Amino acid sequence: MEEPPAKKAKADDPIPENIDNLIENIKNSPNNLHAILNLEIHDSIPTEKVYVGHIKNSKDLSITILTLNEIIPLKQLQHLKRVRKKDVLLCPTSYLTNNSSIQEFLESNVPSLRHVFEYFKEIEVPALPPKLKRQHFEFNKVWSCNFHPNEYLEKMAVDNFFNEAELKNHRMYMAIAFDVAKFYLEKTNKVNLISSLNLTNVTVIVDPSISSIVDIAFDNRENHPLQHSTMLAIDNVAKTQNGGAWNVDNKNGIDNKLWGIDKELLDDLQQKHDVCIGARQVRGKNESCDDDGPYLCTGYYVYTIREPCIMCSMALVHARAKRVFFCFENTSFGALKCKTQLQNVPFLNHRFEVFTGFL
Repeated sequence: MEEPPAKKAKADDPIPENIDNLIENIKNSPNNLHAILNLEIHDSIPTEKVYVGHIKNSKDLSITILTLNEIIPLKQLQHLKRVRKKDVLLCPTSYLTNNSSIQEFLESNVPSLRHVFEYFKEIEVPALPPKLKRQHFEFNKVWSCNFHPNEYLEKMAVDNFFNEAELKNHRMYMAIAFDVAKFYLEKTNKVNLISSLNLTNVTVIVDPSISSIVDIAFDNRENHPLQHSTMLAIDNVAKTQNGGAWNVDNKNGIDNKLWGIDKELLDDLQQKHDVCIGARQVRGKNESCDDDGPYLCTGYYVYTIREPCIMCSMALVHARAKRVFFCFENTSFGALKCKTQLQNVPFLNHRFEVFTGFL
């Protein structure tokens, strides 16, 4: 599976042709990163038509609500409050399966309330609960709803999630990914241009608990169709934990905690960057371990030049990565933004956060 060229930049924000210049842009950009959130966070919330009854006497509100909650519960609209001043939410319009009126429906199903309402109207209400404060504000203009603020999500939604120190680290690791690409391109006598990255990718995996690079991998798809950089990096991480599937040599030939990292590349990166490289020591079976592993990439951050394809993204789900960062979109096969958003599929047994916006 070949990944397409990097997404073209906007005319007013050109991407430099030279990899060195691009690395400087990544490291020095003042912008925060952009989280790829569920579409319902940013898109318009779907609505549902409901019947509302205007109650004649406010004293009847209490018994009316108790009766409706018992006989006509709002199963799919639990986020909505039943009452707004003297208006009472009765039921979705879909509950009326024939041509009967809402008055006839109440007389048939809740006869005790047949004389309670002065008039009825049909309105549209949000079909899903609000996720953000701004959504709650807009929803309340239509109908009162329940809302539980999530400050973590609020920060992600406005692209203000990382502080200055965190942002510097994330940009450094992405710059390292491009340095790795440049290293391998020069070894194969390819020019130091962004266009040279069109059919390749680099993955850098970081253990944030010790601020150390666990593994670095460069694409090997020319020789093996499954050996995308992310697949290789995950397999190398497994080797640092005495696992792994592919039978390859330890390139540095010395330390199992540096499996898969070329010795020459290691020296090059340590000369250019003030960064730790190496996996943490694998615990024995009888040693206690916290929630962050190591089980493959549990708790790890993954940085890739290009948005991973569906195969690599599913591998990251299985590997239990905590966060995934990418620079270029993958318009043909991208599984985290362009073609789908795997990280937002609700029935997966693990989900990670995704960030982009390095340029």
